[in-house]
Amino acid sequence: MALTKIRDAGLPEGSVLQVVSNFITTDFNTNSTSFVTTGLSQAITPTSTSSKILCLVSIPGWYLSGSGGESHVTVYRGSTNLGTGTANALMYTVNDQLRIPSTTQVLDSPATTSATTYTVYGKVGSSSNTTYISYPSYGHFTITLMEIAG
Repeated sequence: MALTKIRDAGLPEGSVLQVVSNFITTDFNTNSTSFVTTGLSQAITPTSTSSKILCLVSIPGWYLSGSGGESHVTVYRGSTNLGTGTANALMYTVNDQLRIPSTTQVLDSPATTSATTYTVYGKVGSSSNTTYISYPSYGHFTITLMEIAG
């Protein structure tokens, strides 16, 4: 059944209309204090302008080199950062430690029925640190998008 037919079937608000996912198995690392793309993204085409998109990000491994510091991850819709405040979508303060796993979620209201791409970005709080995300031996660095009926 086509997604438009599912929507027309009168499913209640909050119903999941579609799910798409993507992953990468390569490491991402940066010592940039500005957000840079991790290379992980996924597109979705909402069936209604009232739909919401629940974006789930799973990080199988997380490491920050140096003595203390901050690692940030956020989600962009196109060129718009969906994170809030200084912590953005997710923040860790660590001392040379591996964290397994880390997850975050963002609920977005894109108000469109056009294809929309969500991308995970990362940065550090100080250029004297480097953040390492993914670690293929621990699993996949994953983004999952769910369209929720509005």
